[in-house]
Amino acid sequence: MTGSLSGCLAAAGYFCFFQLCGVALSGALLSREGLGVRLLLGSVAGSVMLQWLPALGAFVWGFTLPAHLAALALAAVLAGGAVWLARRRGGGALPGLKEASGLLGHPSLLAVLGLWLFFCFLVVHSFRWADGRVYSSQATFGDMAMHLSFITSLARQGAFPPNYSLLPGARLSYPFLSDSISASLYLLGGSLRLSYCLPMFWAGAQVMLGGWLFLRELLGRRLRSLIAWALFFFNGGLGLFYILGDGPGGFSRIFTAFYQTPTNLTEKNIRWVNVVVDMLLPQRATLFGWAVLLPALYLLARAVFGGERRLFPVIGVLAGALPMIHTHSFLALALVCGAWLSVRLWEANGLSGKAALLGKGLVVAGLVIMPALQAVLQARGRTDGPGLLVFACAAVALWVVQLATLGAGALVRDRQAGLRLLGDWGLLLGLTCLLALPQLLTWTFQQVSGGSMLRGHFGWVIGEDNYLWFYLKNLGLTAPLAVFGLLAAKKEAFARYCPALAIWFVAEFVEFQPNDYDNNKLLYVGFLFLCCAGAEGLCHILELVKNRRARAGAAAAAVGALAVPAALTMGREAVASYELFGQGALSLCQYIEEELAPEAVVLTDQRHNNEVASLSGRNVVCGSPSYLFYHGLPYQASQEAAKEMYENPAGSLELFARYGVDYILVSDFEQSSFAVDREALDQLFPRVYDDGARVLYQAARLGEEGAYD
Repeated sequence: MTGSLSGCLAAAGYFCFFQLCGVALSGALLSREGLGVRLLLGSVAGSVMLQWLPALGAFVWGFTLPAHLAALALAAVLAGGAVWLARRRGGGALPGLKEASGLLGHPSLLAVLGLWLFFCFLVVHSFRWADGRVYSSQATFGDMAMHLSFITSLARQGAFPPNYSLLPGARLSYPFLSDSISASLYLLGGSLRLSYCLPMFWAGAQVMLGGWLFLRELLGRRLRSLIAWALFFFNGGLGLFYILGDGPGGFSRIFTAFYQTPTNLTEKNIRWVNVVVDMLLPQRATLFGWAVLLPALYLLARAVFGGERRLFPVIGVLAGALPMIHTHSFLALALVCGAWLSVRLWEANGLSGKAALLGKGLVVAGLVIMPALQAVLQARGRTDGPGLLVFACAAVALWVVQLATLGAGALVRDRQAGLRLLGDWGLLLGLTCLLALPQLLTWTFQQVSGGSMLRGHFGWVIGEDNYLWFYLKNLGLTAPLAVFGLLAAKKEAFARYCPALAIWFVAEFVEFQPNDYDNNKLLYVGFLFLCCAGAEGLCHILELVKNRRARAGAAAAAVGALAVPAALTMGREAVASYELFGQGALSLCQYIEEELAPEAVVLTDQRHNNEVASLSGRNVVCGSPSYLFYHGLPYQASQEAAKEMYENPAGSLELFARYGVDYILVSDFEQSSFAVDREALDQLFPRVYDDGARVLYQAARLGEEGAYD
């Protein structure tokens, strides 16, 4: 768990080597780009290679050192080829000192740098080792233990494709490449903390800089881009007013209570959590998914609206890599592509003005229809059901028919231009499918076919709130600013923001996981486009201020006021500290690491902070239902079997054999969860570890006569 100095150096060196390889590739393939873009895309390419190349080798050698050495060699070959190609063209794959100094001429990037440094602090703070204990922050207390179980089990067991260590035998269909990047470093000898944190530092930079470049490209003006960037990363609604309404003690609870922040106040149905604290920090799949998605959106905006057709193949590769990094980001990118393809086809048919009017009409209609539909569905008790899924699928089918019709019209109107347009998008689609379909068939579709992952549901988590009021109190003033910005936008600007409509529609009628809340992973990408429209709307209002300096001051004051809830939430996260694993848990896991086989199965209770799974990487019979249920896994039989084995061990010998139990842990957790028959366990199995609070029994295999050997 703690690694060694040489192991940490090897892990850090391995990671940095892939980053350098990525920069070499971007320098060769994107030599026309500026330094910042090449460094960003090179860093993204390096991370993607570190996620995918060891995984490809793992199909042959398992997730082991040979697979990682093969990945290293392949990365070196790709980088060497890129450098050779760049030199043949008369350029260099790596930037020079003079070119690097040009980055200092972008003062707006100071905001990006400041937020990134704070994010790095939060990452370190959220995974602290002190006094022989492991501490988490508030946001990571729930999710971090699950991600650690993926990291440690993949590194220690080496099985590939991997299974859930939380439910042995079930294939790990969660987008595990967001954790395999850390598992690679852990396998090479890095400490668990270094392996967990180092890739997150770089991914945070990729998200924040990628978001800035995308918004700069989409909005064109630096002030509007900075406003949109701040609205997105410092998002917050009206939750602070609820807290202040509780009196003086309400404000202090922000920094002392568990989840009483202005952006996460569930008793008031404030659910639109802060992007940095509650999305990027605890949800590693979202972090690493957005690290690819936002740079890909930046390139896509340039390809679609800047006519840079050469970027389509790069976008296709990035898109194709996404499904097992973050499936929601892959879906969001597909919806953005569909929306912008529609824009280009309407333009090709000479109908761009009518398309903008239609889109604005849909915005107004949505403000009326969605609350009315909510009232009807709630009155009939039908906010969930297959009918909603059928309706959404029918709407998407009509969208596809529209694309086909407009594509045919574009070919008739100008055959050469139509072929060029469809060829570009066909290349993007072909590359994406070539890379993505094997992932979807191997992992995603199998999980979805379980029956609980894809279903119809209306209205995210609005509950009993009025539809419009729910989003107003959650999104705050960004919501009316976005609506105003959409309606006031010129047709060219509206075309850039319209993916928000497609994403919001799909996310409001279809859910892709059993947890209603998880649709926010789609909604936040739509919200990114709404922030663009919100910045546009705010700037329209600020144009009433004639003095340029006063206008900038008013913009800063408005954005600062809107960012107060986010700032308080971030402040709470910076001081939050909760014990995740105690001294006894760490000592036990040290013993397990040294004495137990990597594939050993340990019987434990179903606590979420299960040290056996999270820190030692060993299998447990049944992990926390808070993880397994929301991944759509059938865990109930294993859960009941665990209870039976603890409470009636003598009569459960067949269950011990069926679940391949090698060891049985009895601690305060197990004794509070079950009526553990300690006397029977002592008679049946020898104790191999006992620190006075935790006992680990060794279970032998079932013999021929039905008794344990």
